[in-house]
Amino acid sequence: MEEHVAREKLHPGHHSIRVKEYDYSAAGFYFVTICASERKCILGSYQEGHLELSGLGGIAQECWLAIPRHFATARVHEFVIMPNHLHGIIEIVAVGAQHAAPLLGGELNARSPAFVKPGSLGAMVRSFKAAVTRRAGRELGCNGELWQRNYFERVLRDGKEIADVGRYILENPMMWELDEENPFKRG
Repeated sequence: MEEHVAREKLHPGHHSIRVKEYDYSAAGFYFVTICASERKCILGSYQEGHLELSGLGGIAQECWLAIPRHFATARVHEFVIMPNHLHGIIEIVAVGAQHAAPLLGGELNARSPAFVKPGSLGAMVRSFKAAVTRRAGRELGCNGELWQRNYFERVLRDGKEIADVGRYILENPMMWELDEENPFKRG
């Protein structure tokens, strides 16, 4: 109950979309969608059947590809940057010793509503968003919110799901004109 009250103070009206009690630092494949603030088309545009990245979209692409340089357990697979969101698959691989019991002190931090476990999917997304925002400010003079709060994820449980999501990501640009996220959607 105390955790809920603390979370409500930090994020009024927010309800977590994560699977309760799931360890998002566990080895596996994760499908991630990150949206631009207010779903504005700031990452690129779709011109004559071709996706053209903006300067910000280019920075986002470079930062996405750099995730494994900052997180030893991360591998990035298929991804696409759309005009106002991106989709990608992040794999977290098991590296080093696995502990049967949590390390001392970990439980205290995990009870904090703002806690993001190091090496977790949440830490990777947070780091990615921060890196893009920092570079966009420095290189493009962007200020203000670039990203919608939070992100969407889905744990991919088997090879078929990984293949299906990979295909969805690769085909996503061809579907932009019909996409509900496209503010310029025809029909």
